[in-house]
Amino acid sequence: MKIWLAPVVLIAITGHVVPGAAQLPDIEASSDSQVELGRLLFWDPILSGEQDVACVTCHHPAFAYADGRALSLGPQAVGLGPDRVDVSGGAIPVVKRNAPTVLNTAYNGLTRRRQRRGQQIPAQLDRASAPMFWDSRVRSLEDQALEPLKAFEEMRGAAYPEDVAVDSVVVRLQAIPEYVRLFEKAFGSPRIDSEALAVALASFQRSLIAVDSRVDRFRRGENSALTAQEVRGMDSFDAVGCDRCHGGPMFSDYRLHAEGVMENPLLAEPDTSRGRFRFRTPTLRNVALTSPYMHNGMIATLEDVLEFYDNGRSENPNVASGGQRRGREAAPSVDRNFRRVADMGPQQIADIVAFLRALTDERFDRTEPATVPSGLPPGGRIRPD
Repeated sequence: MKIWLAPVVLIAITGHVVPGAAQLPDIEASSDSQVELGRLLFWDPILSGEQDVACVTCHHPAFAYADGRALSLGPQAVGLGPDRVDVSGGAIPVVKRNAPTVLNTAYNGLTRRRQRRGQQIPAQLDRASAPMFWDSRVRSLEDQALEPLKAFEEMRGAAYPEDVAVDSVVVRLQAIPEYVRLFEKAFGSPRIDSEALAVALASFQRSLIAVDSRVDRFRRGENSALTAQEVRGMDSFDAVGCDRCHGGPMFSDYRLHAEGVMENPLLAEPDTSRGRFRFRTPTLRNVALTSPYMHNGMIATLEDVLEFYDNGRSENPNVASGGQRRGREAAPSVDRNFRRVADMGPQQIADIVAFLRALTDERFDRTEPATVPSGLPPGGRIRPD
């Protein structure tokens, strides 16, 4: 079965208003049958090597599609979110990076409007090159969707080698009559392959939208949507320089930056992110719901994040605080935007945190399927035995 995907989809922000939402581009809709198939797959532990963990285990609606942990626990663990515990005896390590929310990943890569000779150029969303993961090593939700199935500590475990992981999952799905029926309904063919699997998972994730915060309503002219403190925080957010990396409609530039976050002691070695200690700027939408923070979950609260920026220095011995000479041989150093964040007083920090909390939109899809076609417990071993 060949599923056609446009290699590049450019969608301009032209003033279209999603009902009750921010001014954002339309997301090319998948069919309802593809979204619902993707939801079942997202919840089904059949996708994991040892059939005990699902995508939703680390991206659960109870935690705004994150998991509330600094670093996730995958196969051979029991429980949900912060209560999850390892039962492998240390055989399977923690996941190397913090589980980001999958809410609004449909907008990954969407940045602020640019100026050209005095004219505004609409921002564009290229879904085929949308950056994924903390190091942007993969582009597009379709390509991202299959990567956790291959990762030993995320979903694969020791059931089979990495190079046959996806094919092994496909064989399992092909043996389940209900999945054969659902794939035929979604794609017009009973054949199940890795491409269809990726599209289904991506279709579900692309449906998880939460972009109608009180900040959005304020910016649409509803002056009573924000308190005086939240308005002060919005102004301070820009004044101190947070918007240099967290600008635009998604409050992210989607670029890689080195900030010198301390290493997580649960990791056996430093996370170099391909050698430069740079990680992608996350969106700040729903940020109040997705603690702890940073690529390795080492900062617990929003107040702590702002104090880290206010200190303006690296806490990682592998990343220099000051500017370094440029070039591939130069030692990694913190990004200049990090160094340029203005000093913040306690009141400014409190105001900015209030503004960040106002970016919350809790009206997202929390549907939990009662059963999945494999017959396994939805979500894997997320409830204590």
